[in-house]
Amino acid sequence: MTAERFRGRPVEVIESEGSDPDTWVWEFRDRHLDPRGTVLAVVVPEGGPWEEAVLSVPPDVDVLPVDFVRWALDLAERRLRG
Repeated sequence: MTAERFRGRPVEVIESEGSDPDTWVWEFRDRHLDPRGTVLAVVVPEGGPWEEAVLSVPPDVDVLPVDFVRWALDLAERRLRG
């Protein structure tokens, strides 16, 4: 887990392998947006390229600011590309 900053506030970013060792997952937790936990996850399945990444949002998350989603996607892509 790392702590990143979005709009000056801390966001937890948890990078992990999925069920397949070639699958990468980045979970984003912003307590300002939802105190319960993960607000979105970016998943790159089975060693695929960034273009195959998918965005997962828990069903109990009502809305997310577009700039937060864009920031999270950019961060995950930078980490995948190393």
